Amino acid sequence: MTPFRQRLKLRHISVVIEVARQGSLQKAADVLMVSQSAVSKALAEIESIVDAQLFERTPSGVRPTLLGETLVRHGHLILADVLRAEAEIDALQSGETGNLAVGVFRPLSWWGSLSTCIQSFRTQSPRVRLVVQEESMETLLQRLDQDLVDVVIGRLASGHGSDHYAVKKLCEDHPLFVAREGHRLAGGAAELRDLLGFPWILPAQPNIVRQQLEFAVQNAGLGPITEIISAQLSNLMLRLASQSDALILVPQCILGELHEHYRLHPVQCKLPLHLSTLVAITRSDKPCTATLSAFLAHLHQELQH
Repeated sequence: MTPFRQRLKLRHISVVIEVARQGSLQKAADVLMVSQSAVSKALAEIESIVDAQLFERTPSGVRPTLLGETLVRHGHLILADVLRAEAEIDALQSGETGNLAVGVFRPLSWWGSLSTCIQSFRTQSPRVRLVVQEESMETLLQRLDQDLVDVVIGRLASGHGSDHYAVKKLCEDHPLFVAREGHRLAGGAAELRDLLGFPWILPAQPNIVRQQLEFAVQNAGLGPITEIISAQLSNLMLRLASQSDALILVPQCILGELHEHYRLHPVQCKLPLHLSTLVAITRSDKPCTATLSAFLAHLHQELQH
């Protein structure tokens, strides 16, 4: 087989990735803004290079074969590296010194230590082009796998791991409910059964925290939770909790910010949750750049205060 580097082109990789993503040659052609015949020709060329079929037809479209999935996975990394090279060259030509993409688990958006770290890093490295992405852990880990972010700050589900990840512990954290100022449960000791008399604001399913809570209620014979608002932690939901009797589940690390901005108070109830610590996740198969090392050092220093 002729070495890939002599015949494989970026347009081949783009076609394979888009066909896999769309499940259709015509839809891939529409996204790439080329004709379907051009997509078919490029696909035939790359299958000739690989000397294997990369896609198989199904009643609902096309899907990658095992070899196709392998090329798609590596293709994402190749395109990401090209985009990173382009961005870094652009940054250097603009007088900047590099790029850093940080993925933040959305509920940690209110974490004061993290925002202070970002501000400190920006002060000491003003010429680094910094991008912060706030998403779900599933989305962020996908972007890390595709080399679209340098580090993910969040929480790995128990038992979840990857040989490609390097995981650095940041701090312990335990989700808890908070309530508005003046709420009957705010600040006082409570049992799980006491919480059932109020609406709960919980992450939408599937979510491991919600699953553990619902199982604990059922296992304790307390009956179903009468009212649940399914929503991501957001300004809207926090304001709702501050203006009603609803209890909202939040990470313990953001309590100070929620009290300052929304006057929310912790509910002193030990919840039957078994969750991992907050961590910084990077790719173990990619070198840690000086810029990333500096950012992680800032974060570690901030958490020591």
